Amino acid sequence: MDTNHNRIKVADLETNQPNKTLTTNSEGKLEFSEITDLKTDNYNGLDYTEEGKALDARQGGVLKNLTNDKLNKGGFEGTAKDLENSIPNLNNPNLKFGGFPSTRNDGQLPSNKILSTDENGNLKMYTLASYPAPYITDTSLSFMPSTSGNITIKGAFFTPTMTIIITGQTVNYFTFISDNEVIVNITTSANEGNFDITLNNGVSSTFPGCLLVVLGTIRKPELSDWTILSGMPNLNTPGDIKLDLYDVACSATCFTIPNNQDFRVYFTLTRSPLGATTGSASEPAISLISATDNSVKFAAKVYLNGADINSNLRAYQASSGLDFFFEAPILESFIMKTNPPTFFFERIGTQYRLRDYNTNIAFTDLFSGDLKIMADIRKFDITNIRYVELAS
Repeated sequence: MDTNHNRIKVADLETNQPNKTLTTNSEGKLEFSEITDLKTDNYNGLDYTEEGKALDARQGGVLKNLTNDKLNKGGFEGTAKDLENSIPNLNNPNLKFGGFPSTRNDGQLPSNKILSTDENGNLKMYTLASYPAPYITDTSLSFMPSTSGNITIKGAFFTPTMTIIITGQTVNYFTFISDNEVIVNITTSANEGNFDITLNNGVSSTFPGCLLVVLGTIRKPELSDWTILSGMPNLNTPGDIKLDLYDVACSATCFTIPNNQDFRVYFTLTRSPLGATTGSASEPAISLISATDNSVKFAAKVYLNGADINSNLRAYQASSGLDFFFEAPILESFIMKTNPPTFFFERIGTQYRLRDYNTNIAFTDLFSGDLKIMADIRKFDITNIRYVELAS
């Protein structure tokens, strides 16, 4: 037979008989056979054991059944499509690992982590430089109730992706200025009070009572507002009068409060870092004095009884001296310099009070006339002083 042609003429095919297939016999010679004589059971299937067989059109069904059977026996419930979906697509910019939950219950990470590749393209977890918890340096922020606008928060370790929560208020958005400053747009509620601010840069930190929401005009004494009466107090921080030398008495006055003006004077008593606050029986603190003769009319004084936990804050009025007092458990936090509370004097009409937002001590004395604020310090600093002229 001449094979040097595009087509090979074979004698058996001249009869034009259909359903023939070309096979080899036991001697390796080609011959035509009836296609119905071929073995069809599992012929060319993936589970056929003889070698040298090609795949036929049934391979898809057999492959699917075999794959599902193997997966189920191995503990994986699902189809080959499920397996495909569970394998991360490394070409997708949003890589998802099905074996890891989308929620976290392991608390805060002590350090920031990032998933990245090394120089060989291997995927690895790397530790970034750890951010400390964010910190607020100005803890005397203030705003009007039922108002929208901006407040500037200054501190340290701020990040562009940091979250900001203010208790009872709505944080609309914030603008990252630097790791020391952000401008926060808020909408305040109708409620007055001191509210906590929580910052989270990967590690969360809460600053109790940091935002004062009050209906009125708020002023913090600047250096130029103070008149020094004695000693050399540190007045460099707006709203603060601090010790430069421990156990050396200092006093100063600020602001004139007009008669008949409803007002509040907020203040925080802070343990001085310069010494241990023990010893004296009555540590001067902050007073409302007559603007005419500087006589003390109302005051809040820290009573130190030799040990921090036995101390308390006493309310003073001119007619009866130390008349009221807060018990030690209320003051333990500020004595120990941990989240010190904010107190305030208040005059509404003719009624004077010494308050925080949990306690209300009403003075029985009356006074008509202009007042001034006086601060006396010797072992304590007085911080976050704010004078508020209340709206009618």
